[in-house]
Amino acid sequence: MSAPDTNIERQEKNHKAPLLGIKGAMLFGVLMLLLAIFFALSNGTAPSEQQADFTQSERDAAADSTTSDTYAPGTNVSD
Repeated sequence: MSAPDTNIERQEKNHKAPLLGIKGAMLFGVLMLLLAIFFALSNGTAPSEQQADFTQSERDAAADSTTSDTYAPGTNVSD
């Protein structure tokens, strides 16, 4: 069953404040999203010269030289 008196212009006039609040909240949300994207992209850093100077073999050698902590299965002890 539909409403007997549907006057869109009058309803829009009567609900002006809530409609402005909804539009303001939507604008605020879009602004926050754009600011979050901007800060995420602006705080990213490019690789330093020291990192760029490594060759693939030097990176592999550095990765192999690190020691790892081994875990003995069935126990709560690690080396």
